[in-house]
Amino acid sequence: MKKLYLLRHAKSSWDSSALRDYERPLNSRGMREAAAMGAFFQENAFKIDRILCSGALRTRQTLELLLNSYDYGGEIEYMDEIYASSPAILKGIVRRQDCESLLLIGHNPELEELVFELSRQSFAMRTCHLAVIDMEDGRLEMFVGPPEG
Repeated sequence: MKKLYLLRHAKSSWDSSALRDYERPLNSRGMREAAAMGAFFQENAFKIDRILCSGALRTRQTLELLLNSYDYGGEIEYMDEIYASSPAILKGIVRRQDCESLLLIGHNPELEELVFELSRQSFAMRTCHLAVIDMEDGRLEMFVGPPEG
């Protein structure tokens, strides 16, 4: 794999204490963030071969809204292993992928720790932040927050 895109889900709602963490939806800010990030992907003509997404509701909604603006025709797989995982497990999942470029949509603190392990750079992965890593040389190419949406 040459390029890895790591995206933390957009801002989620804490309105209902009756919901399990896995079932929390995006709030209105998160919906705007995810849609704006999709437009950012499209404007930057990101070439992504495969998408792996946590099965949690907020990550699935982030992807759905992103795809409303980003023209993507590749494979999508939802993986519960991405939810409440570890950087080591995520690294294994990434390394098993047979593609040139991969988008992984997941959660913190695992994504933040994975960015550090792969690039040796430390950043706060707030909601809907994107890290793009050149996997051939371990270089962080891009780190951006959600565009204004």
